Amino acid sequence: MKKIARKRMMDVDIPTASTADIAFLLIIFFMVGTTFRSGKGLKLTLPAAEATERILKRRNVENVWVDKTGKLAINDNVMSLPTVTSVMSEAVIDNPDMVVLLQADRDVAYAYVTDVLEALKDARALKVTFATAYRMTEDGG
Repeated sequence: MKKIARKRMMDVDIPTASTADIAFLLIIFFMVGTTFRSGKGLKLTLPAAEATERILKRRNVENVWVDKTGKLAINDNVMSLPTVTSVMSEAVIDNPDMVVLLQADRDVAYAYVTDVLEALKDARALKVTFATAYRMTEDGG
């Protein structure tokens, strides 16, 4: 009887010398091709202030915009006044240290601002700060 010779399996070598170069090129490609969306909100003209305090920590801040017609937006999502309470109450539950940055147009009727403040109070979002446009004084301070 004739013996059948077994074929030896050859080890296949995959060259990995350029793997780091390919990974580096992919990282550069995604860095260049990715755009980061920043919060735009509504088009507003903020009221001027002679003294203001800057908020340094941005991770605990929820932005609320009110334009001069009374249109509301929370974090770039336009919504009606009744939905503000539900959205902000969920945000307060998720982050109890949240600060609401209320950006109201300088020409908005104050009744809209009061309605937003009442909705925030109902949502238990009690840490509210108003955004202003800082106006430099003549003495530079």
